[in-house]
Order: sequence, then structure tokens, then C-alpha cells
Amino acid sequence: MSAVLSKLPLTYEALVKLAGNELVRVPASFDEYWHFIGQAEFRADFYQNEIITMSYENEHHSDIVTELSFLLKTAYPGRNRNFKVHNPNRPIYIGNFTSDHSVFNPDGSVIAQPPIHYEYSPGMNAESTPILLFEVLSKSTRSYDFGTKLPLYKQIPTLNTIIYLETKKVSVLVMERESKNRWVETEYTQKNDFFIVNKTTIYLKDIYLDWID
Repeated sequence: MSAVLSKLPLTYEALVKLAGNELVRVPASFDEYWHFIGQAEFRADFYQNEIITMSYENEHHSDIVTELSFLLKTAYPGRNRNFKVHNPNRPIYIGNFTSDHSVFNPDGSVIAQPPIHYEYSPGMNAESTPILLFEVLSKSTRSYDFGTKLPLYKQIPTLNTIIYLETKKVSVLVMERESKNRWVETEYTQKNDFFIVNKTTIYLKDIYLDWID
């Protein structure tokens, strides 16, 4: 067993016992990262020569991911061969336009088709052409999502929309690219508020089903 694998749990149960809802960071090489995720039960990021494990996903987090993913599939139906909606298990590779390899796992994504994969080895790859990414925020990941991941997300040439969703209240922040280096942010906080994705109206009340009477 490598030194990296000896420092990190490989099961959800062991991860929760080790860190609870907190992120775990372990120094590692890019090769060690791919070796690790090939064995771990949970997803993990790679940034600045560290493996960063995801915190435990609570029920509210899971519900929001499920509902928004369903709504995105309505906006980008399977018959539309130009785009594909992915769940949290599809990593995003950021490396062609940065100095270092980075791999992040958003809570959901829409990928331009045909996909352009970063392939580490046969059967192990990551997406590189997202047009939309979304993240469900938590106390343990907020600074990481905004401070680390967001600046790199904004460098992805194909990316047009980034969505952040709160779990403690009804609130959605939508970031839309106007030009290469200009993004417009709009926050929605009322159950009847809505935003548009691919000409499809998405209401907050259809995302936060358990929060709204």
C-alpha cells in the first residue's frame, strides 16, 4: 500500500469517522490521486498536489442535487445530442489552460458533446468541456467552493453558467458569462423566483421541495 493510501480512508463509513463533515487534505502526486480514486468509494478532488476528499452528503444536500439534476435533464433532454447532464460522479479536469493539473467534482454538470476527455489511463478519465456546473454549498465546503474552485471554473473556456445552491435556506446564486472575463451574478431567494437555463424556466420551488409548503 502506498503512503498516500495509508493516510486516507477508502470507504464512506471510514471517511465519516475520520472527518465527519470536514474536508480531508493529503499531499499526493497526480499519479497517486488517480490510483486512490480507483479504489475509494467516494469522490475526491486534486488541487496543488493534494488529494481533497469530499465531506459527507446530508439529506438536504442530496435532495437538492437530485431535484436540480432532474430539472436540468428537462432543459437538456436526452434527444438533444449536443449536451449531456452528469451527476456528481463525473470529474472535471482543468489543466490545458492552467499551470497545474486540477480535478474537481462538482455536484452536477452539463457537458458539451461530443465530449473531450482528459484520459489518465483506459477507463479513467475526466470531462473538460462543461457548459454548466453547479455546487450545493455547506459550512465545510463554502470557502473551498468559492475561494479555490470558482476562480478555476471561470477559466474553463466552454463554461457559461455556474450555479450555487444553499442548503440552510432557499437561495440560488446564478453566475452567467457575458464575455471572456466578465460574469454577471444574480441571487434568487423567493420560492416563486426562477432562472432560465437553455430557454427552460427553473423555479426555486421545484428545487427546494422539502422547504416549501
